[in-house]
Amino acid sequence: MNIIGKKLRDIYTFERGKLYLYDDLVIGEINEGVHISSETLLSFFEFFHENYKVPFGYISHRINSYSIDPQVYKMLPENNLLKGIAVVSDQKFSSLNAHVEKNFYNGHYELFTTINTAVNWLDTIALHEKNSINISGNSVA
Repeated sequence: MNIIGKKLRDIYTFERGKLYLYDDLVIGEINEGVHISSETLLSFFEFFHENYKVPFGYISHRINSYSIDPQVYKMLPENNLLKGIAVVSDQKFSSLNAHVEKNFYNGHYELFTTINTAVNWLDTIALHEKNSINISGNSVA
């Protein structure tokens, strides 16, 4: 997958889909008909923890129809490396699901129709966080 300004490091293929790994970005494509359970999502985050030591963004590229239990977002471990989750879809049903999921995630989460706009949003989050000053635990932009 060619993303402007990003160099593809690796592609990880597993039984439920593919992960495209970039230096500060992961793009996930889940196979048709898969159900993402808490165990699956937690295994993704273990994988990310092992492979990323710098902040990164995650893009859920929803080219296939699959289901995810939105409760899993509440179960995610605290992770200062995940700067945000972007969902990319032009399918109405997938977009509606993403809006529901957003309510369960306590972090940056947005829906987009193209990968490039999602990448730009994630880069903006990273830039904003680099430019903020941390004073006594309070972030000031």
